[in-house]
Amino acid sequence: MRKKVMGFYLACIKNERGKTHSLFRSLFFILSGFYYLAIKFRLLLHKLAVIPKTKLPCTVVSVGNITWGGTGKTPAVIMIARLLREKGKRVAVLSRGYGRRKKKGKKSEISIVSDGEKLILSSREAGDEPFLLSKNLPDVPVIVGKNRINTGKYAVDRFGTEVVVLDDGFQYWRLNRDIDIVTIDCLNPYGNGYLIPRGPLREPLSHLSRADIFLLTRVNLVSRDDLQRIIGDLRTGNPQCTILESVHRPKYVQGSFSGEKKSLDFIKDKRVVAFSSIGNPYSFEKTLEELGAEFIKIFQFPDHHDYQRRDLQEIEATYRTALEEGEVIAVTTEKDVVRLERIISPEVGRIFREIWVLKVELEIVRGREEWQRRIESYT
Repeated sequence: MRKKVMGFYLACIKNERGKTHSLFRSLFFILSGFYYLAIKFRLLLHKLAVIPKTKLPCTVVSVGNITWGGTGKTPAVIMIARLLREKGKRVAVLSRGYGRRKKKGKKSEISIVSDGEKLILSSREAGDEPFLLSKNLPDVPVIVGKNRINTGKYAVDRFGTEVVVLDDGFQYWRLNRDIDIVTIDCLNPYGNGYLIPRGPLREPLSHLSRADIFLLTRVNLVSRDDLQRIIGDLRTGNPQCTILESVHRPKYVQGSFSGEKKSLDFIKDKRVVAFSSIGNPYSFEKTLEELGAEFIKIFQFPDHHDYQRRDLQEIEATYRTALEEGEVIAVTTEKDVVRLERIISPEVGRIFREIWVLKVELEIVRGREEWQRRIESYT
């Protein structure tokens, strides 16, 4: 049901023809106007100090975006936290924890996903992204809670944190930050240019003037002309900004059942059933293609999809049919395997033999020295 609703919604905002689509587009446009007024009113309250801003007793690095969908924010948080740890800083990551389920009887708004030594919460209790952050940052506390001021104070008191990294912090105006980093997906920088719900923009584009650093992601998947156009637009609205260019660099594939790691050559010439539920599936699929995968079928589910057994049954049917004609492998993303862990059973393991996970890391390819200088100057 959710998949159909999301498909219809995306068709509407992508200007597909049809009376029903047109009607809902008009409705979304009107609602976007109210959304715009709500944002402006809220910002006014902050400017008038009706809603005061809070300063934490530590350095605050915010990583966010201006659109919903996959812009590379989570890999950016991982990269930044690792860099700070390498410099000897005591770091904690603060996340909202969208989609998480609290333990029964738990009243506290603050939950520790990882204390920097061990995982404490499951992916369902933590939320997909905080759980993924914890697995990739084993020596960094990851804390979830709606109120980032409270979780930030808790991080300082409990862990002696010197730097907090806000996951998805650009719209959290209540908290002062030392660095505002905004990730921009070069494949789809601003969507259709409309605010929610007519489009994917969470704020007007003029608000990008608040950013200190723009981290452009997937620069290798667009032409140099398109990239320069994006850079030009950003500099026009924010002349003082620092602009970094990055790519999602595949590192290896890993078995979700066995934990076995294989080099990227493992993908070459393999018949592949790929599936994902991420904001930008094209990047994942393009990477597999460049690694030499021969696609049998590609399954795309809505972003943050909560996998059910029927989803795996659909993939299984394709996998079994392909298996009759020769070797085939199932490949997904690191985010997806976190969600799959909730329903994976020995039976699923027998069906797929193995589900391979493409491990990808964010790598800055232009502006690395400036990036390190900016981080060091604030921390």
